[in-house]
Amino acid sequence: MKNVKPIDDLELYELIVAAYPDRFDENSENCIWDEVMEFAEEQFGDLDNVCELLGRVVLLTSPLGSAITGELAHCLGKVEIRNGQAHMTAAVQRRVSA
Repeated sequence: MKNVKPIDDLELYELIVAAYPDRFDENSENCIWDEVMEFAEEQFGDLDNVCELLGRVVLLTSPLGSAITGELAHCLGKVEIRNGQAHMTAAVQRRVSA
């Protein structure tokens, strides 16, 4: 795969919070960064390996077009259905390379 880039800490945090909504309240007034990162280490072990894998997995997703720019990107994130349309808040986004 071209242009594989491991996800960074912020992307990992956003993905964990989105993937475990029953465990983490993203609207909490308290800082949950440490709790989320500790959970990730307990669940997945070496975060470098997980970040590398997710950096590769995102490139396997179907590209989505931006409504604003029209650019295509591979994305991972929380999906909501509104008025019959799927809307994603991307935690990880990689531009489609030619």
